[in-house]
Amino acid sequence: MPSSSDNDLSKSFEPTPIDEAICIPPKTTSNTTVIKISSLSTSRVNKRYQPKFKKEWLSNSFFAIFLRECETDQTKALCITCNIQFSIQNSEPGDINHHIQTKNIKIV
Repeated sequence: MPSSSDNDLSKSFEPTPIDEAICIPPKTTSNTTVIKISSLSTSRVNKRYQPKFKKEWLSNSFFAIFLRECETDQTKALCITCNIQFSIQNSEPGDINHHIQTKNIKIV
């Protein structure tokens, strides 16, 4: 038989707002896969665009004379005139033009 104090408690009970409620995760079993959500969201933030060699540059008649794709690193180009690999990570075609100017490549 409930006492009178139990009835008083039920009358004074107010539900807790959702944003203040405590979330208890479900129990996991051996068949349950748990994914850590915070690691997924941070991995998206840390991904940066990595410029890669674009084969369309070889369709440019000027670049096609001396430029080749580096087989070991997609972020580099190969100049067959001076046999040097150079980075294209900063400004892509700008890096190619910079190489031409600094190495004084003479295109015949």
